[in-house]
Amino acid sequence: MIDTAPNQKSSPIKRTLSMMLAAGVALAIAYGAGEISHLSSFWISEAGAPDFFREPINLALALAGLLVWQKLSRLPNQTPPIWGSPAIGLGWGWLVGCSLPGLALLGLVIVQAGVFEGRPFVLAVLIIPIPFILIHAMAEQVVVRGIAQRAGHAAFGPLAGIGLAAITFCALQTSQGYSSVWHIANSALFGAALGFLALGRGGIWAAIAGHAGWTWLETSWIGDAVTFQKDGGFWAGAGPDSYGSPVFTLVLILFLALMGTGQALQAAKEKQ
Repeated sequence: MIDTAPNQKSSPIKRTLSMMLAAGVALAIAYGAGEISHLSSFWISEAGAPDFFREPINLALALAGLLVWQKLSRLPNQTPPIWGSPAIGLGWGWLVGCSLPGLALLGLVIVQAGVFEGRPFVLAVLIIPIPFILIHAMAEQVVVRGIAQRAGHAAFGPLAGIGLAAITFCALQTSQGYSSVWHIANSALFGAALGFLALGRGGIWAAIAGHAGWTWLETSWIGDAVTFQKDGGFWAGAGPDSYGSPVFTLVLILFLALMGTGQALQAAKEKQ
């Protein structure tokens, strides 16, 4: 058995090492599942079958890795973040996941760093990708939240869990090619935002939906329903959307400040 659940009486070094191990395992599982599913999908497509299998394969591998880790580790099943309520998590997470980049895009328009242009579209084009986007988000978040965030939470508390998961998510996104300065910063900040969502009543479902809503807005709504052109200045940042923009950084910092304040007030209330 792997001791990944040191209690608060364990030495700080032992708890730190347990966190590092969990983060490395989570990153390896999430990245490996994505790469293997990509190759598998390519082989299936070459054989003449439809390319519907990449994300289900990705999710199956991620869940298998999570289950193996849970068997080998000694973290209690109820270590936060737990799965939570699917109804609350999917609804609240999707709203937050769409709103944060949406506010960043609006901010880009306000500072004259970008402009929207409408285009004809069919509603089905926006709806059909949603299940696949949710499956992709689930494949990454069950590992990041179920391994990294839980390990950090068990070792040093909720903020450590959020921080470790944010670093793990950032490393995963960077390994997928989002490597500009603003992409790296926003990956870490958005990973922390998802960590706060995962600690609410929506649990891991909220983190999944938040990731999916963000991806849907940036890749489906932009491109299929509207086009968004950036001017290439400082506020525009890198890439074609809000992800690589310092405006998104400011939106995320504000959101994290609000979430952190809410957590602090809740903790103070519980102590009374």
